[in-house]
Amino acid sequence: MELYQLVSFVVVAEEGNMTRAATRLNLSQPAVSAQVKSLEEELCFPLFQRTSKGMKLTQEGVILKTKVDIVLRDVDDLNNEVEKMRGNAFSKITLGVNTDPGLLRLKDIYKKLTDQYPDISLTVQESMSWDVVGKLNSKKIDLGFSYIVPHDDRIDAQLLGEIDLTVVGPEAWRSLLDGKTEKDLAAFPWVWTSEHCPLNMILTEFFESIKEQPVKAIVVDQEAAILKLVSDGVGLSVMPSNKVKNLEHQYGVFSVAKLNKRLKLYILCLKQRKMNHSISIFLDVIKDVWRVGD
Repeated sequence: MELYQLVSFVVVAEEGNMTRAATRLNLSQPAVSAQVKSLEEELCFPLFQRTSKGMKLTQEGVILKTKVDIVLRDVDDLNNEVEKMRGNAFSKITLGVNTDPGLLRLKDIYKKLTDQYPDISLTVQESMSWDVVGKLNSKKIDLGFSYIVPHDDRIDAQLLGEIDLTVVGPEAWRSLLDGKTEKDLAAFPWVWTSEHCPLNMILTEFFESIKEQPVKAIVVDQEAAILKLVSDGVGLSVMPSNKVKNLEHQYGVFSVAKLNKRLKLYILCLKQRKMNHSISIFLDVIKDVWRVGD
């Protein structure tokens, strides 16, 4: 019985679906299926009932999962104790970033980390808000910035602050947009965002508040793509105010009107890994930079 088999078993049990489990584990579906089958053969009893709705634990599977959960927590605790005993030497943290580094205060975070904990190395990986949970579960990242709080009791979410938003338009439209009311702006074409993007809710609420229907010129979900399309005159959109201010000359866009809505920014990590020595240190660094609790 191998540890990786137990991990796969627990993830399949939690997801109730082999495809989602494979995505979370960053493995192919046949590989996960083979690991579970091998474990069942070794134990000589089935762990799951395969149904049209997914994977359901058998009675034996329920009992085993309770025991395996304890084993995996003990393994995490052991790794954490080993890390504490060796200090911060060779510790590595991978951080998921969902937007512009300046907006996330990444420069200040990095400086504080290297000044106080020079033996902890930092790797940054682009992770959209809707990807953070999957990457945390597959351990591709240790922590991740997000505009979304997932409905997942395995995730710890710490509110860092709120991000001001603005309607952004192409510089070529400046005279055309000057003095326009919110209802006037609603008549223009808009660069919309996909449903899983946090800005989608902001845009939807904005149009509901002025009782207008948007003209959706195109739907995208990447901030860089939004800025480029706005710059090209495809339509208006909504972006973080500071990002527009920092990039207006580069992209040829400008802030048309400030919105009275804000995005909330969170830092997410797995609850079971929150007390990991390096993760705990880095979480404190992020909260200090964002002055959480002041």
